[in-house]
Amino acid sequence: MFEINLVPDVKAEMIKAQKKRNGVVFASVAISIVAAAIVVVLLGIKVGQDITINGQDTRLEAMSKTIKGYQGLGNLLTVQKQLSDLQSISENKRLLSRVFTVLHSIVQQENGDEIKISAIDVDMENATLMFDGQADAGPTTDGIDYRVLESFTKSIKLMKYDYGRYVDKNGEEIPTMCIFESGNDGVPYTDENGIYAVWAKGVEGCDPSAFPEESFEEDDPTKSASGSSSTYSAKMQIQEVDLTQPIDGVKLVKIYRTPQFDDWYRKGYMTTDGTIEKIEHFRSECITYSAAEVGGKLKWQSVNLECDMSPDGLTVENSSNGKQTGGNLVLMFNATLYLNPEVFNFSNKHMITILPSGHQNVTDSFVQVGDMFAERAKTMNSRE
Repeated sequence: MFEINLVPDVKAEMIKAQKKRNGVVFASVAISIVAAAIVVVLLGIKVGQDITINGQDTRLEAMSKTIKGYQGLGNLLTVQKQLSDLQSISENKRLLSRVFTVLHSIVQQENGDEIKISAIDVDMENATLMFDGQADAGPTTDGIDYRVLESFTKSIKLMKYDYGRYVDKNGEEIPTMCIFESGNDGVPYTDENGIYAVWAKGVEGCDPSAFPEESFEEDDPTKSASGSSSTYSAKMQIQEVDLTQPIDGVKLVKIYRTPQFDDWYRKGYMTTDGTIEKIEHFRSECITYSAAEVGGKLKWQSVNLECDMSPDGLTVENSSNGKQTGGNLVLMFNATLYLNPEVFNFSNKHMITILPSGHQNVTDSFVQVGDMFAERAKTMNSRE
């Protein structure tokens, strides 16, 4: 069968061009319709947003009028500002009571020499103590012995301090109010193993975390057997607690300030790099511990590199010979002691001073000022 094309080539090309034109027109119309729909949707969103914003503006204006009309607004804002500043105030608070315990530490002389203070001026802003003192060392063949004052000055330069937090077996901090570091006589708790504190565990607000209880030895006076589950107001019970007597519902846990190195290492509580876990202990901010094997045995050491109590030491302005009421000869002097401000910061808890000999004095608990002051002696002659 044969097919004969009777349409001229020109006519065929025209028909194809018309089809392309119709396709382009259709596509343009479709695109225009879609674009118009999108514009309508966007306009709807814009109108909705404007209505919402206007509604919010009206609400804010109403709330603003209500707030401005509140008569106690000024007081409320003041209280809010004070509350927001409490943390800063707490961190910057200084403890004046530590002045006396620092003095008690520095005037202690283990070789029989004696330092007394007759007057003191405290500058808490600059952590500076200016005082008049006198050294009773007795006369030598050459006159008054100045060795006492020189030893006193050099020892202060070597003094350290330490602070930190007591933590439970899980490493959680124990509230400071729940830790007892001394008895009613102000003397720190010590035994053959060193300085320790007592945690009133079981008092309401004194348990930082929950963990299984352990049995307590009946013959240990610092540990009481568990009584009833009743608890008391933390504030009232802490004020009235007697650590020598069992307390209903409370266990008194002894926590050593210095690690029991060999014992804790054998029990897996301490590693040779000084890490302590799974036992209540004191987490120092100044002292680090470590151990090295020497002769087949571990030798432990403690290092306090950062916490110098008086980096700038003591400056003696002048000194002179004097005589006390009883006739004893003394060396009188005026001095300025420049202390590290960190010693007095309220936020630094459980502060102690550490003498060059290693003697420690718990400054937040042990305050004994009666034996460090004396009546000023009478001047005999001066030595500038």
